[in-house]
Parts: sequence; C-alpha cells; structure tokens
Amino acid sequence: MKKIYKTMLLMLIVILATISVTFFVTNKFHEQELYSASGVLEQVKDISELNTVEMYFNEIIDFKNAKLFNNFQIPFTEKSFIFTVKSKVKAGVDLSGIDEGDIAISGKSLLIKLPNPTITSKEILSYKVYDEKNGLFNEVTTEDTLKALELFEKDMEEQALSSGIIEKSKENTEHIIRNFFLSYGFESIELEWK
Repeated sequence: MKKIYKTMLLMLIVILATISVTFFVTNKFHEQELYSASGVLEQVKDISELNTVEMYFNEIIDFKNAKLFNNFQIPFTEKSFIFTVKSKVKAGVDLSGIDEGDIAISGKSLLIKLPNPTITSKEILSYKVYDEKNGLFNEVTTEDTLKALELFEKDMEEQALSSGIIEKSKENTEHIIRNFFLSYGFESIELEWK
C-alpha cells in the first residue's frame, strides 16, 4: 500500500512539474497592469486670444549643486546633470480687451485699437537627461529636475522676449486682421495699439 502511495505521489509530482514547465515554456503567464485615474472638471473659461506667433526652443541645461559651509564647498557633495529641453512659447492678442469705443467705421474705412500682444503660453514639450552624477552625500532628485525646469521656464520667456516675439506678434496680428476685413469689403484698415 505504501508503494502505491509513493508511486501515486511521484506521478502527481511529475504531472505538476510537467504542467508548471509547460506553462513557463509556453508563456501562459502574463502581467496584468491596472491604471486608474479620476479627474474632476475644475473650471471652464472663455478665451478670446488670437495667437499669432509660436517660437520653438531646444536648449541644453547644465545643472550643478553642492553643499556649502561658510562659502566653502563640502567635499563629495557636488551633484550635476545635463539634459536637453524642447519647448515652445506663444504670443498673441487678447481680443476681449477690445471695447465698442475701440472700433470706428466710416464708409469702407475701419479703425481698430488693439491691446498690445503678450506671451499667452509657455510649454515644455520634452526633456531628456544625458549625464547625471550624484555626489556621495548629495544625490540628484526629482526636485532638482523640477527646479531646473522651473528656472528654464523663466529663462524661456526672457529668450522669447529678446528674440522679438512681441514685435513679430504685432506684425502677424496686423496682417491677419487686415486680410480678414479686406475680404469683407473694407478698403482702408487702420490699426492702433493701446
């Protein structure tokens, strides 16, 4: 009787081992990923922006940080990373700033006073880390990356302004509005900036 139990136990182990090997070999096991997100609509706003310029930037950021004691760098605390950032800046005119008194029509002549263009959005499209070095007592963290991107965002606006984004937006706005009203039969269109 003991021999039959041992034989049956051995056969059961062989069968379970065969089934296990078969599952692993034929990849019957797979991963299941679950993703859940819940969002609540926070606000809907009317916008009346006429975006007329987009500038794209591709920058290399070199970030370094070290811990100091009385303006003396503590050894083995320097950390650094280098990454590239692609971004865009938009500029345009907020047409909600036009009042009834800002438009004057006389026959086929039109006068419009427009609000000055402003930067309407700044967006970081992507970034990629190329070199990251941790200090022995000072590791690179996600907060370091976010801080560098925040500094870059401020710099991005300054670069766009110094590259003439506002002037280019004025030119494009004038061109778009003139062509729009010329197509409606106006012969003289004069634009002024507030």
